[in-house]
Amino acid sequence: MGHSVRVISLVGAAHFISHIYQLALPPLFPLLAVDLDVSYTALGLLVSVFSIAAVAGQVPMGFVVDRIGGARVLIGGLVVQGAAIAAVAATASYWTLLLAIAVAGLAHSVYHPADYAILSRAVPEGRLGRAYTLHSFSGHIGTAAAPALMVGLAALWDWRGAFLLVGLAGVAAALVLIPFGHLLRGGTAGPEGAVANPLGAATGIRAGAALLLTAPIVLCFLFFVILNTAFVGVRVFSPSALVEMYAVPLATANGALTGFVIGAAVGTLAGGVLADRIGARGVIAAIGLIGAGALLIALGQVSLPVAAIVALLTLTGMLRGIVQGTRDLMVYAATPAGAHGKVFAFVSTGGHVGTAAMPLVFGWILDSGEPRLVFLIAGMLSLAALATFATVRRRVAG
Repeated sequence: MGHSVRVISLVGAAHFISHIYQLALPPLFPLLAVDLDVSYTALGLLVSVFSIAAVAGQVPMGFVVDRIGGARVLIGGLVVQGAAIAAVAATASYWTLLLAIAVAGLAHSVYHPADYAILSRAVPEGRLGRAYTLHSFSGHIGTAAAPALMVGLAALWDWRGAFLLVGLAGVAAALVLIPFGHLLRGGTAGPEGAVANPLGAATGIRAGAALLLTAPIVLCFLFFVILNTAFVGVRVFSPSALVEMYAVPLATANGALTGFVIGAAVGTLAGGVLADRIGARGVIAAIGLIGAGALLIALGQVSLPVAAIVALLTLTGMLRGIVQGTRDLMVYAATPAGAHGKVFAFVSTGGHVGTAAMPLVFGWILDSGEPRLVFLIAGMLSLAALATFATVRRRVAG
């Protein structure tokens, strides 16, 4: 097994677990709403706090990664996040639950700066599109597994037992990664994959901040904001919306979400191959974002049988996924050597900004009895993201 493949596998394993944690709460919202006697708006606040905490820590973690490397940061973050998720099982009130989720969100800030920095240094440039999308694919699989895993564990025990088990699994995975730390500390891969210059050119805080405020990086940040804002409603509230719209069982509604995530995973793999072959082209984004937006708008406006909903959400996920490799290659093209940790951390905070406010909005929409608006708003934002992508591409190319 080549060096690059081993690094991608190790980083992907951690990313898989991180995405289970990212979607651990929403599949169990109906259970938590009854057990804790809270509204969907209050539950949406948990997702917002998770995202805000991740935003607060991500850029500082990016500077730390560029200075000391990603291995220790990645392993430490996985330990802390796993422990915080396990602590959810012991929460006695909504407010202690909120605290545990805040800690989990802060620990979540390590993954993108550490993962992308490790991959950018270890993988030859001609394979980076596929490396980035395999990284994203592992996250999609984690997200796809989360609904069935959390609902299944809650059915076997209860929601507290589900959080305890998945949290302890993350801590165990971090311990497994420790003996392989030397692989994660590798340097930049040349054309033939030879590794050198482990940490790249170090930059100070002032120089790093100036880099983050250049026009191409800021525009990439804005694209991440709109793109994640468009799809947070689908990822977080589509099961609850479908239960309200069609009175389907919770397991069926979560099955539709699983279809969306699996579709996104498949689309991500295809998008990585396209990105390596033709680069960050606007046509890929146009097909993905226009198609996904149109399907989401249709889901919000037309009453459909359950099988059709699952099929359309799966296709929507595929269309969303093909944009992933193009997006990441664009960020890589705008980033100087040795600065991938801070740049990917900064633009990824745009994704968390998008997910921080919208769960409150979508939660309020559900509490107001308008579940169809979840899909309508998501579709319109997908179309808006395309305009931002076109602007980013012109500035980066220039």
